[in-house]
Amino acid sequence: MENNNDIPSILKSNLHSNRRSLKISVVHPTDESLTNVQDEERFLYEKRQWEISSQQVSLENIQKEQMEKYKGEWNWGVFVEFFLYHQIFFTILGPFMVILFSLWPGLTLMKNMKFYGNSMPFYLQTLLWFGSVVGGLGYFFWDESLITLTEILFLWYALTIRSVVIAAKYATFSRSVINLYKSTLLPDEVFQFDLMMGEWREQSPKILFLEPYRSLQRYQFEISLFKMDFIVQPHQETKVAIAKVDINFFRDTGISLDDDEYSGFKLFGYLVNHYQSKNSANAHMYICVLEAFILSTTPMWLRIVDLIDSVEALDMFRMVLNIVSSFIGFWGSNIFFHQAFYDFKRKFFLLEQLLLIIKVRPDQIEQLKLLPTLNFNNITTWQAWSMMRAISFDYGQTYNLRTQGFYSLCFLGFIVLIFLSLLLILDFVHLDLFQLILLGELAIMILGFTAYYLALGAKLNTYLDQCEVALQDVKSIYQDLLRMKDVYFEENKEPQNYIHKKFKQLLQNESQVEEVIKSIIQELDDNIRIIQYDSRNNPFKLYGIKITFNLLKSAAVGLSTIYSYSLQQRFMNIK
Repeated sequence: MENNNDIPSILKSNLHSNRRSLKISVVHPTDESLTNVQDEERFLYEKRQWEISSQQVSLENIQKEQMEKYKGEWNWGVFVEFFLYHQIFFTILGPFMVILFSLWPGLTLMKNMKFYGNSMPFYLQTLLWFGSVVGGLGYFFWDESLITLTEILFLWYALTIRSVVIAAKYATFSRSVINLYKSTLLPDEVFQFDLMMGEWREQSPKILFLEPYRSLQRYQFEISLFKMDFIVQPHQETKVAIAKVDINFFRDTGISLDDDEYSGFKLFGYLVNHYQSKNSANAHMYICVLEAFILSTTPMWLRIVDLIDSVEALDMFRMVLNIVSSFIGFWGSNIFFHQAFYDFKRKFFLLEQLLLIIKVRPDQIEQLKLLPTLNFNNITTWQAWSMMRAISFDYGQTYNLRTQGFYSLCFLGFIVLIFLSLLLILDFVHLDLFQLILLGELAIMILGFTAYYLALGAKLNTYLDQCEVALQDVKSIYQDLLRMKDVYFEENKEPQNYIHKKFKQLLQNESQVEEVIKSIIQELDDNIRIIQYDSRNNPFKLYGIKITFNLLKSAAVGLSTIYSYSLQQRFMNIK
């Protein structure tokens, strides 16, 4: 049994106050349609429900709720509610919002959302509001020649994206957690973990336990089977790195290990840690800074001559404030574009490593293989591999829902820009050079991010096919051994193919070779069926549509046809 007593100090600290906390209750079904359900199977229909108790609140109680919230939920009502809260704050009321909303939904929620209080998030959000009001609403009351409506729309678009990102996270919370935000002042650690995504970006020990645990719960896997062994032992350096993986954030995982077995949690954490060490998330931060700088300062560079000739102090203040607000808005929004890319590439790395440990042909292995080939003769190891494959595919589902909610607004902007560009081509709309450059920048950003995101989603779906092919290769070898069992195991003749020789050696010490081979083939068939099921029902989707490269090619051809026709019509009108 693994030693799981190393509970982080953050959970051991006395973060208690006279607040309310959570308790679990089990709701038993009373529907008449379930009256024939026997008591022994009634647990299948029970529903876990979190309630607020009158006890003290602590991080530990809140985090236990996070363990139980394993389904990727999305609540449109909550999304709209919190989107409106943040839009009203950013564009109209700012910190004065607490006066209007002090009675409902209450000051507690306002403070938990950092709409008031002595904290850096509050000051940052207030700065965005100030820039929106002075640089934005001021456009309609002051001289509009300095800051154009296009720049104001840019700023409001960035703030709207920010509101969508924040509201999308609240939309993934359970109703009881939303009630907790409205009724209880929560520690800053909860705000940082829930909303800032810092721990997710860095893959903290809490994440390395919580997200695989949630995936196992979603797929209803037996956690005690989440362990595997290999045909050879990993290198000593690899063993040390695996042992150092901290996944004991909440509790004992309940996995009993033999000497040559490894916890699936630790193996998964080892792979994630290796990826994080070789692919720093900071690179995306720097790229976002550059993108935000370009988008926010382009209007100034385009009019630098006019600004030098004549600019008043108040106008300069408005210009600088608009640049700062736009920079923060675009940076805070674009970081989620890049976080989605980073998450996709982590998934690719994990799935590639899982493919490498089951591939049986050397010409298929082109990348660094961190773990040895798994023990094909161990049924439990195959089950653990299937679990790890499922975890890798939907790793961080609640975070994926958040980025997809964010991309929804991006796609809306993409559609608007398509129609606007067609109207420009057909000469129904006229824009000056200044507006064309600004809209061109935004169009390049949105088109690039959207196309890249969809391409990564299509690539993710190809891994299901690759996993199926790799399993079919292993299965075919075992089928060959089964057909030739009399020759290989009774007459003790050696196969000609060196891969078959290795598989025969693995089975040499089995007393009932035929039964073992049949059970392995059955397990491989089960894994293949699961992958085929996931390919049909659980691929990467957007708005219920499975994203594939063929679909993207068809969309590109369709758009090209529309633009070609529009250009043809424009040239005909010119003639």
